[in-house]
Amino acid sequence: MRLIDIILFTIDGIKERKVRVVLNIIGIMIGGAAIISLVSVAEGMNLEINRQVELLGPKTIIITNINLGLSRREPITLTYRELDTVKNIPHVSVATPVISRATRIKINGRSAQVQVTGIIPEEYLKINKNLEISKGRFLQKSDVVSTVLGSNIAKPQSEKELIADIGDRLIVEVFSGTEIKSSTLRVSGILTSIGQSLAFSPDDSVYINLRTAQQIFNMGNRISSIIVEADDLNTIDIVVNKIREKLGDGVTIITSGFIRDTVGRVIGIVQAVLGSVSAISLVVAGVGIVNTMTISVMERTREIGILKAIGAKSRDILMAFLSESLLTGFSGGIVGSIVGVFMGQVISSLAQVTIGISLTPSTSFQMIAIVILFSMVTGILAGLYPAWRASNLNPVEALRYE
Repeated sequence: MRLIDIILFTIDGIKERKVRVVLNIIGIMIGGAAIISLVSVAEGMNLEINRQVELLGPKTIIITNINLGLSRREPITLTYRELDTVKNIPHVSVATPVISRATRIKINGRSAQVQVTGIIPEEYLKINKNLEISKGRFLQKSDVVSTVLGSNIAKPQSEKELIADIGDRLIVEVFSGTEIKSSTLRVSGILTSIGQSLAFSPDDSVYINLRTAQQIFNMGNRISSIIVEADDLNTIDIVVNKIREKLGDGVTIITSGFIRDTVGRVIGIVQAVLGSVSAISLVVAGVGIVNTMTISVMERTREIGILKAIGAKSRDILMAFLSESLLTGFSGGIVGSIVGVFMGQVISSLAQVTIGISLTPSTSFQMIAIVILFSMVTGILAGLYPAWRASNLNPVEALRYE
């Protein structure tokens, strides 16, 4: 048989069983679309997290007593004593204390639960160089009742206009026993939006001077965390090891590299699991192709006998049936890839609307090519036995078949 004859034979077979072939294509499409959409969303999440990590700064080290499950020891209380210890560690360029509490604020008749962060302005800005003022000015060391608002505090995403401006009063409410202690501050500045970060969220924070935070939250000499900047990228590990040696395992040490490695491993596992679960759909679709092709062989037994009687070789019959299953897999892979890219965008939009997570699905041509190739292989493997069975039919028995 000529190549054109094999192609025509394949097309005729598909036309005769349009509904079954379409159902098989849909089965392949569902598997391919699930793989593309879920894996691309996971990859988009990984890229978004890496972007957030970059806001932390490559030389920044955060020391906190919040137990992230990395140590079995009881967390220690961070004080100025630990701060002085860290400052004396070699290769530490800057070490600044931070007091951070989630508390309720009121401004212009509105109230919200936000993160109030007490800092030493000049030291904090040396480390967090991304902080920029869009209106007013940043905190100064002498400020006692001044505050700087993150962009989302001054203008929530649901609002079209600023709900807080320079000079407005901001009231911080803190529960003290059974009473609520209120402190009044004045807005001196509003930050430019820089985006979410894993370690901190400047857009959703209210900044005040460290001494003011100590008074409001009655902290004494306690602090929430210590933010450190190493003098060089090559000395980060040395500084981290020294911090661990001096402060022990009762603290959690966070670096951009640590976050990137940890998140990368987690996202890798998620992608593998999602891809494996989605691949089950392709296996199920493969079973459908086996069923369709087997029935096709039975329905076209006499036709196969005639083809063999007029000189068609076994390999021609084999190629004709394999071509049909290959075309089914290829079509399902193409359609599945298109649907998968669309589904990834839909999932991203739903995540933004429902839970406020902003991410852009990342779909590479390599991923699409792998899904299409996997769909084609699934089609070929599923059609292999029926095609082999058709190619080995005895022409005499095939002609007698009713």
